[in-house]
Amino acid sequence: MRKLALISFLLVAALFWGCGQTDLSDDFKHNGQLRMEIKGYVTFSYDPLTCQLGFNREDCEFRVNSDNMSDFFILKLDEMPSGEGQRINGAATWTTGDNLHYKKTIFEVVKLEGSKIWLWSSESRIAAVVQVLY
Repeated sequence: MRKLALISFLLVAALFWGCGQTDLSDDFKHNGQLRMEIKGYVTFSYDPLTCQLGFNREDCEFRVNSDNMSDFFILKLDEMPSGEGQRINGAATWTTGDNLHYKKTIFEVVKLEGSKIWLWSSESRIAAVVQVLY
């Protein structure tokens, strides 16, 4: 009886262990809203009425921030994305409440459409949609 209880417990634990989001959601891939997500949760989303966009091609840097810079995210890549599936070293800086976060990671280019770029880091579970400004 104890073996059955132990096996049942281990099976339930394995199910919960596997429930974490490790892959990029389909919703992210089909939503063109400029934003940053961490572990599937939106940390900052661009609103044209209260936010600004910044882009520096030379530094491969994308910025999305509130007008007063109280909330923002910045992605700085080692090279400009040029094709889907491309893997690029980079760093993300973002705010949550009163905290400032920074993470070096590898981003995969999930999608390129017009001036928008969808990026995903499976290692850090950071996803972002950014825009090249001309």
